Amino acid sequence: MKKLTPMLAAIMVFAASLSTPLSGIANAADNYNMNIKVDVGGNTKSISPYIYGVNQYTTQDTIKNVTTHSIRQGGNRMTAYNWETNASNAGSDWQHSSDTNLSSSEDPADCVQGLSKSAAKNNIDYKLTTLQLAGYVSADKNGPVSEAEAAPSDRWNKVVLTKGSDFADTPDLTDGVVYMDEYVNYIINKLGDSTSPTGIQGYSLDNEPALWHHTHSRMHPNPVTIEELGDKSIEMAKAIKKLDPNAEVFGPALYGYTAYDHLADDDSSNEWETIKAQNGYHWYLDCYLDQMKQASDEAGTRLLDVLDIHYYSESVKSGKPEDILQSVRTLYEKGFKEDSWIGQWCQENVPILPTIQTSIDKYYPGTKLAISEYNFEGNNLSGAIAQAEALGCFADANVYYATIWGGNPYQLSAINLYTNYDGKGGSFGNNLVPTTTDDVSLASSYAAINDTDKSEVTVMLTNKDMEKSQNAVISLDNSDKTYEAAAVYAIYGDSSEIRLLNVVKNVNDNKVEVTLPSLATAMVVVSDDASDFKDLKPYDPDSIEKKVVTINNPSVNANGFVEIPIEDPEHLKAINLTANVTSSAGSGWATAGCAVSINAKDKNGTDFWTSKSYTLGLGSDKTVNIDFDGTFKKDDEDVEAVIADGKVELQQWWEASEKQEAGISDTISVEYIKAEVVYEYEKENPSFVRGDVNADGTFSIADIIMMQKWLIGSGDITNIKAGDLNEDGKINIFDLSIMKQELIEK
Repeated sequence: MKKLTPMLAAIMVFAASLSTPLSGIANAADNYNMNIKVDVGGNTKSISPYIYGVNQYTTQDTIKNVTTHSIRQGGNRMTAYNWETNASNAGSDWQHSSDTNLSSSEDPADCVQGLSKSAAKNNIDYKLTTLQLAGYVSADKNGPVSEAEAAPSDRWNKVVLTKGSDFADTPDLTDGVVYMDEYVNYIINKLGDSTSPTGIQGYSLDNEPALWHHTHSRMHPNPVTIEELGDKSIEMAKAIKKLDPNAEVFGPALYGYTAYDHLADDDSSNEWETIKAQNGYHWYLDCYLDQMKQASDEAGTRLLDVLDIHYYSESVKSGKPEDILQSVRTLYEKGFKEDSWIGQWCQENVPILPTIQTSIDKYYPGTKLAISEYNFEGNNLSGAIAQAEALGCFADANVYYATIWGGNPYQLSAINLYTNYDGKGGSFGNNLVPTTTDDVSLASSYAAINDTDKSEVTVMLTNKDMEKSQNAVISLDNSDKTYEAAAVYAIYGDSSEIRLLNVVKNVNDNKVEVTLPSLATAMVVVSDDASDFKDLKPYDPDSIEKKVVTINNPSVNANGFVEIPIEDPEHLKAINLTANVTSSAGSGWATAGCAVSINAKDKNGTDFWTSKSYTLGLGSDKTVNIDFDGTFKKDDEDVEAVIADGKVELQQWWEASEKQEAGISDTISVEYIKAEVVYEYEKENPSFVRGDVNADGTFSIADIIMMQKWLIGSGDITNIKAGDLNEDGKINIFDLSIMKQELIEK
């Protein structure tokens, strides 16, 4: 013992002398440092809760996994939707088929009634549906419509926007006409008006009109003109406002940048250039806003409440994570130049959202902005980061309404990071406060408080680096509060789930130090009361054991479908697929609509069939991740169940391509290269190295340094369990003493 005491003292002196240099070396080698400045007392911007929205048609299987405040019923299918019979037409998306895709019910307006029920079930406040302006809707559900059956023909019913009066309680199915104001009246009588909880709050003036002659050439073969769209928008808006003055009108739901600029004018008519020159417009959005403003002034009521656009980033088409990670910057950053034709030829309108706002302010002030379809791609961590940055961007740009089209698990988790980060309703604040970062190419950040309450600050933070972790110092400036602790909820590592990454207990001088792994996005919740987080336990990776079964070139079964064996249905977590998608006719783009076909058994032992849908685009090594959470859809309800027969089938249900759109025979084939079946098991006694509090896999002097810092309040512990050496459920000086002794003996 005489020799042990001075040796312990020598180790402590040695450890203290090395603490700063060792930390500096680690940062230089493995991390970069980022300063986040949050002006808590600065000018705030109110955040619309409706930017955290989804589209109904593409999220029927996933809406249960996202907490959202708004839902849109739209898409190409809605352009030719017949509300009287619920028939709809797919257009060029699928053989111009008129069928029961949206509903097989005979009850009028069944789709919008389903929207109302779905919203009520999922506590969604705002419902937006689509009205039909293109001229015709499906008259039947009899399958593909040939060119010879193009409108006008008995395959189509004519659309009349205003009947004006004498609305029928039950629509006339024999007159060959569908009245749109009668549809709105029917909705109001069935569900209540826009002020009713079950009613419809917003009406969209159709969908992507600049593409009608492409997507719905069987009933609108010629490009829509500026005059046609303007006249129809004004007439329909007047009818809506007459029937439901409080309902909001959305328009014109333009498909993307080209339509913002010149609608559908391909220079053959010279309509746009003439109108542009006569009025001094910058782009078509100016014209539409001006048309609606002049008509509103004449009518004595606002006819356009929300300017509605769609935005699909051009730069993400490369599929490269580095492009996805930077893609949102085109919307908000002056001088940013993305790697696409927009970056090359359209810089005069970048950043896009401020340019649109300039048009609104000039031609129809007070009009709100919606992005009712968007997607920044990325079925991986890059997708979560882009989605999180997009939502922050929308809040900063005063976007009123935004609904993602599609949505994979990573994107939906990024929405939940704002709306339900802790699974208990914890959400991003409702007032944005000024926030800056050193370099948005490496990290983006947005922060908010609730109303004027500064006691809690939520800070969204991303680390875009694909290799290095990030040391971020979040400075909470201009606040009369003293912040004590923070909880860090993050999407990172090998999962799309939100996990509690860390609880920071040593907030000094209102500065929060956070370390994010590479490719991570986090919600940092900072409080002036440390007790808010006293019962929180960070995610322990050692508590979960994963088993991945890789199946190369999965085989086709007797049914003609690719079969994937499922060894342990109760612990199935995900199926990750890699495939090659080819076009027999050499299409430039193509999509295969697929599904995992499942025979399931609920907890009552009842067998039922169900599925999980997914899409694959043209190309090699295309990937998709299908998550399993122990529930499956049964009779439109989510029930607890497991896979019943030890296998699933991968089925291709539909296809669409460039050549098919042009009427050329084309077969879209999916060849599966690999399937990874992921199982997860919770360990009863997670394994870890005794004394390894920094979780680097070894017990060393670095762990003693970390323990010392934590005990004096100047640091944190990565693996708390590893530090409880005397196993008394506490971490204190006695554990530190044992650590020292065991290290010497080692």
